[in-house]
This record gives sequence, structure tokens and C-alpha cells, in this order.
Amino acid sequence: MPRLDSCILLAGGLVPSPLAKLTHRLTLELWLSAKETVFRRWCDVLDHLAVGAGIDHPSIRVVHSGPPNEPTHELTDPRFDVRTMAEPDEFRGPAGVLRDITKDDPPDSVILVAEAARYIAGTVCQLLQDWSEHKPDVLVAKTPDGTPAGITLLKASALKLVPDTGFMDIKEQWLPRCIDEGMKIWTSSTRNFMPFPLRTLDQFLAASAVASGKPCPISSTIPVLGPLRPVTKTEDKSRIADDAKVARDAVVADAVVMPGAKVGPGAIVVRSLVCPGAIVPAGAVVVDGVVAAN
Repeated sequence: MPRLDSCILLAGGLVPSPLAKLTHRLTLELWLSAKETVFRRWCDVLDHLAVGAGIDHPSIRVVHSGPPNEPTHELTDPRFDVRTMAEPDEFRGPAGVLRDITKDDPPDSVILVAEAARYIAGTVCQLLQDWSEHKPDVLVAKTPDGTPAGITLLKASALKLVPDTGFMDIKEQWLPRCIDEGMKIWTSSTRNFMPFPLRTLDQFLAASAVASGKPCPISSTIPVLGPLRPVTKTEDKSRIADDAKVARDAVVADAVVMPGAKVGPGAIVVRSLVCPGAIVPAGAVVVDGVVAAN
């Protein structure tokens, strides 16, 4: 396996995702299940990758947009050297941001870059294997239908093509420039993992179901709600945090109740997120929604 020098999780962008706007949280801080945040899942995936490559205590750089879209607490993991930083310039674009934060990296460094708002089901070790086999300058992961998987392996030297100032995108601007300069660009189809995007409520609930060991519901129809009537209490403990408080007669179905949250007596929470520290009042009905703290 080749060496892997560092990992970068891109958690910023000019405009927050619909989910980030609803939760008022960095997606990395949200809980996919009762035991696992999105950040913890990334650490598990990257740790498996690091162990396979023989790397000891690798670094993770988490790049966010800065206030108000920054972590509410420090992101840490004892297996990694985690550094959290704001984008140097909000108008640089993703390729520009990568150039700015890696300008002091050795040119031959191998860097894994990933969209932070993803849930990775499986292992990404195949990417390092493909990198070792083809020895490209840039390796872009894609899903079987050809769409980008949100993960790229690259040599730091490839980012030298990004100008020191101005905006540059990755797919539309930087990669074409790499090709024009004769760099070796390869794609790798996902074989041992599935990258679930986490930009909307529906996407998060689908990923949460998989993270909790359940099949992922896929539907192209809009759910239709009839008159409310008594239903059996159906709490899903795999998606309710241990320190969350859910009233005995509350109903929680296909929903995630995160640490410190409270669901009052008689409340109904369906296909929704209750964020850390948020409160669902007694008797409230939350369907296809997000309850943010405060």
C-alpha cells in the first residue's frame, strides 16, 4: 500500500447545505445513530485506511466556513492529530482552499480530500490500492452510475496549478487544467463502500438508517398524512442517544434523537431529527422536520 500523508475534510462552502441551515450545526457534529457522529464515522473510516497503509497517528484537517458555520465544540479523536481551521478566504473556491492550506506540504505528499457531509458505508481501502496500481497524480472516486463520490486522492504538487488568488472550482476548473498540463488523472469506481450525501433531511435519515443497521428506504413518492390516530409506541433505540430523554408515551419513528435532547409526553416525532439539546414539547407533532436547539 502507498503512503498517505494527511486527510482533509472539506466542511465549508459559500452556502450552507439545507440540512446545515435547519440544524444550525456543522454536519460533522450530527449524530447518525445513538453511538456515532458523522465525524466519528469519518475517523473510523480513515483509521482503517491508515492502519492498512501503516501510518501512525495521521493528521486530519477539518476546514469549515468560519462563523457562524463552525464547530460548536472541539473535534478530537485520540487516533489522529486533528486540526480544525476556517477557510482562508471565502471566495477562493474548493480548489483555492486546498491550495492555501497545503502550500507548505511537501510536493510529493499524498493527500486524501473528502466532502465532510458524507456517510461512508464500508471501507475506502480500494482507493489506495488503485492509487498504488496506476500511480496517478489525481484519483477521483466515483459511484457506479458515474457521479463523483466526494473523495479524491492527490499529490500536493497537483495543487500548484491553482493560482494564489481568485476562485477555482475542482471539477469544472482545476481538473481540466491538470489534464491540459499532461497530468495523469484516473477515476476509481466504488466497490467496497457507498458514499451517502448528507445535504438534506431525507438524505440524512436514509444514511442514519443504514448506520443503525437497517435497510435504506428509497421512495420517489411524497408521503401523504391522513388523520392522526393512536399508534403503537415505536421507539428505535438504535437512533436515540443514551442521554436523551423520551417520555414513556411519546412516539418516535424513523427519527434521530441526539444527545441531551428531550421529547415530551404525548409527542410524536416521525422522519425527523431532534438536534443535541433540543426540546420537543409535550403533545407536539413533528413530521419530516428538524428541531434545533434554542
